[in-house]
Amino acid sequence: MTTPTRPLSGRRAGALATALCISGALLLSGCSKSPAQIEKKDYGLGEHYLSEGKVNEAIIEFQNVLKVNPKSVKGRLGLADAYMKKGWTTQAVLEYREVSKEDPLSLPAHLAMARYGVNSGQWTAVEPEIAAVLKIDPNNVEGLTFEGERQLALGHQKEAEDNFRKALALSPGSVPALVGMGDLFRKENLADKASSFYQQALAKDPSNGRALTGLGYLAQTQGKTDEAKENFQKAMEADKGDLRSRIIYTNFLAGQGKVQEAIDLLKAVPKKAADLRIPVKIAEYEVLLGQNAKAIALMRPLELQKIALPDIYLVLAKAYQNTGRIPEALNEATKLSVMEGLSPIMKIEAARIELAGRNPGKARDILMSLKNVSSLPSVYWLSLGEAETAQSGPSRGAKVYSQGLALYPGDPRLLLAFSDTQVVLKKYGEAKRALDQLLEADPQSPLYHSRMGVLIARTRGVSAEIAYQKSAAGKYPDNEALESLYLVTLSANKKLPEAIGEGEAYLKSHPSEQNIRLLLADFDLQAGKQRKAMDLYRQILSVDPKNVQALTDLANLEFRQKKYAEAESYDRRALREVPDNPNLETALGETLLAENQKEPAMQAFRKALELNPNQPLALLELGRAEVLSGDARGALTHLAPLVKAPFPKPQQAQIQWLWGLANQSAGNDQVALDGLQKAVSLDPGVASYRETLGEFWSNRSRWDKALPELEKSQSLDPKNALLALEIAWGKVKTSKGTPDTAQLERVVRRASDYERSHPNDLRSALIEAQADLLLKKNDRALAVYDRLLASQPSNAALLYGKAALLLGNGKVDEARKLVRKLLADHPNNLGANLLMAQIDQRKNNVRGMVDHLERVHRTLPSAVEPALALAQADLSLGRFEEAKSVAFSLYEGHPGLYQALYLKASAEMGLKEYRHAVRDFVTLSRHDKNPGAMLNMASVAAGKMGDEAASRQYLDKAFRSDPGNPSVLNNLAFSLAERNADLPRALDLARKALAKADTPDVQDTLGYVLYRMRRFDQAQPHFESAYKANFRDPEFLFHMGLNESKLGQKDRARELLEKALTSGDLSPEERSEAHKVLG
Repeated sequence: MTTPTRPLSGRRAGALATALCISGALLLSGCSKSPAQIEKKDYGLGEHYLSEGKVNEAIIEFQNVLKVNPKSVKGRLGLADAYMKKGWTTQAVLEYREVSKEDPLSLPAHLAMARYGVNSGQWTAVEPEIAAVLKIDPNNVEGLTFEGERQLALGHQKEAEDNFRKALALSPGSVPALVGMGDLFRKENLADKASSFYQQALAKDPSNGRALTGLGYLAQTQGKTDEAKENFQKAMEADKGDLRSRIIYTNFLAGQGKVQEAIDLLKAVPKKAADLRIPVKIAEYEVLLGQNAKAIALMRPLELQKIALPDIYLVLAKAYQNTGRIPEALNEATKLSVMEGLSPIMKIEAARIELAGRNPGKARDILMSLKNVSSLPSVYWLSLGEAETAQSGPSRGAKVYSQGLALYPGDPRLLLAFSDTQVVLKKYGEAKRALDQLLEADPQSPLYHSRMGVLIARTRGVSAEIAYQKSAAGKYPDNEALESLYLVTLSANKKLPEAIGEGEAYLKSHPSEQNIRLLLADFDLQAGKQRKAMDLYRQILSVDPKNVQALTDLANLEFRQKKYAEAESYDRRALREVPDNPNLETALGETLLAENQKEPAMQAFRKALELNPNQPLALLELGRAEVLSGDARGALTHLAPLVKAPFPKPQQAQIQWLWGLANQSAGNDQVALDGLQKAVSLDPGVASYRETLGEFWSNRSRWDKALPELEKSQSLDPKNALLALEIAWGKVKTSKGTPDTAQLERVVRRASDYERSHPNDLRSALIEAQADLLLKKNDRALAVYDRLLASQPSNAALLYGKAALLLGNGKVDEARKLVRKLLADHPNNLGANLLMAQIDQRKNNVRGMVDHLERVHRTLPSAVEPALALAQADLSLGRFEEAKSVAFSLYEGHPGLYQALYLKASAEMGLKEYRHAVRDFVTLSRHDKNPGAMLNMASVAAGKMGDEAASRQYLDKAFRSDPGNPSVLNNLAFSLAERNADLPRALDLARKALAKADTPDVQDTLGYVLYRMRRFDQAQPHFESAYKANFRDPEFLFHMGLNESKLGQKDRARELLEKALTSGDLSPEERSEAHKVLG
């Protein structure tokens, strides 16, 4: 018997569930808890761990909260707090941002991000966060304090004070607000008041990092270095998780000359605890160490990410400035100056970079934007004075310096600048009073003594200046710098023997002063005592083997004596001490080049340019090598910065000559000619410059210009046999009538003789080949190329010459084979690509033609003929975008080249950009003596875009200006037929068009006119004629289909009309009529 089953009772079901829960406990702990309970438990544990300082455990619990509920705001906020407590700043900020997205009214999240923004000095980024805090809670004390700090950083002291006082009114003991007041008074140079507020803050919170750094700044300003260091260190220890205090301390160390120690402290920050401030500060310190390339390498990726941190631009600007890359430095300064929310200090830095780049006007504009900011530092007045002096003269500068001195009475830089302007203004008494004040504060400063010497020389003469410097050096005999100043003063005033004698006497009593020894070596060189100078340099190196000045000077001396191995050794020793110095790399390159180590030399020059892209000697040598190797693009890149540089005339001539040769190779004929002519003008006595200019003209068959230059070159170099050959060839080319056979044979013999003694000379070989061609001895010319190619099988000029000869003889496949070989080694060779384009054109290979013309265009975008050919080929392939791009750039560079504008307009027709096409065709009509054709095209374009009135207007103008043009006649006939107007005239016009041009489109028009006149039988032969000519224009098919329908040829009509409809190119009216016929 089967026992019937029944539903369990409620009690029974509950008991079973309990049993299942107990038995499954091994698999599912807490199976009775809901996700909300789990979230609550994990969150509670996280808060508990965080309060006990168990940050790692807290992080795990908050992460568990987010696993259960990824949208938990308090879980994410707890995780962010834990990250911040652990020092993982970047992760914490990211989590706070997520919280503010989930809950825009989360006050803790906005406060945390505001706190981070204030501590990191991101005054633009922090503004919306502070605004959000004060919108949520207008009386939030910390938010008011943050706004005060922001306003203070931007130079708005009044607004800052209002916020701080409001915060203190709400919470009189608020530590951040007390610190803010301290910062305010410190900025206003009220040290006692500032210190009082800092001490009040520390009384409530003894380990407050911001108060400690404030006291450190005060001590630093008062010259209490040890006290400043102690306070900065205390702040860093107190704020272990806050990078601000660490960075302030490293700034202090860097200011004390301990730059590497500062870098090491920043590098010690764990990766997860670091943010962008760390690499930026390291880069800033690298600049201080002269490691500008390292700084640029650190900052460039950050700049490319468009991170809006002004320090990035400032560091890059300084690094570029230090390496002589002034345009890049000014570019970075501009980016810096236009940033919103920039602090006054940053703006002043940007202005100083503009001053260094000789842009006083721009510097002044930046500085004047700060004129309403109170308590500006002394460097502001110094910078504004420099800008005013450079732009408006010393009187304006002196006025600004006086304003600055009224605020900062003893500021040494302001006093010195003021003194300099007074000297220029010949107010010597004022200048002396300023210098006396400076010397009273620092009686051993060589800078101030130097300025006083200049002033004395102006007022009392050179002898008095020498006596003054001698007295100063005697008063402080252990001050090497003052002794050097005295010796330099003697040397500068033509008392070299006395300078040497005094220097030698000083060394006897101060034998360890190497700078004096360096100075003496320089004096000995001036006196022509080279060996004595070298002995002094060696003495220095025996004591100080790493002295870079001695190493570089010795390298130069050895180089001049052609002792290149010794020079290289000294160059390399110097580079070991200063590894990333572009000038030292260039010097090494010069030495290696002299040793005929060409590739290592080029590597040294390239390294120099990596460090300083404007190093002139490296640019020149690389450019020269590239000209010789045929690398036109590389040569142009490296020579371009030198072309307008202020070199002496012989160097300018050499640069212009190389510039001309590079542009000649690149096909920039006008620029090449200009460079070669300038070289001759700057240094007319150099035979090679005139020879090159003569060859330029001869290559273009301008022998009237070539021969005079070649003959002048021969007068400067009469033993040059090649020149004599070129002149003889030029006379053959300029002789009237058919060239004399005997004369040609003599040229061939002379060229052949020259080749035997100069087997690798191409110029003579090419003259021989050309003479053979004139003698109609093509086989002999070919033999010349074959002979040379046997020894130089990869020579580009020979391969090109032979290929051109073969192509001229109709041997297209042989020519193609040679050009392919040439392009395999030199894919961007301009001549070879142009020749292959010609070959492809003969083979009707338009796609190949385009490929080769594109290579030419990429290298020489301004070359007219190749670009025109490329645009035309693109049009024929239906590549309308490409055709338009090429034609547009060509027309933009050559505004009078209307063929380019025509190709552009044609491309616009293909792209259905009819409005642009109309504009371009109308422009073309204004520059055409017979504008009918262009007005006709404007009419077609206007019709295509649906402007029938404009279309008719242009067509009427076209007919009036060119009534016999078949295209105009055809279009006017078609227009009349379309409107069913004056059909007899339309018929007359169409027949006239056909008489002038029997083309399918005219046959279509004539057929369509006859169709409109209901002469269907007469129309049919014209449509058939066009159809047999493979004319398949959709509109034509539509016309013919209509006519076939009228003739009763329904099947044929259907076939034609369906093809026309399928194209999608019929107008709505035409589609409607076609469908009507088809039923």
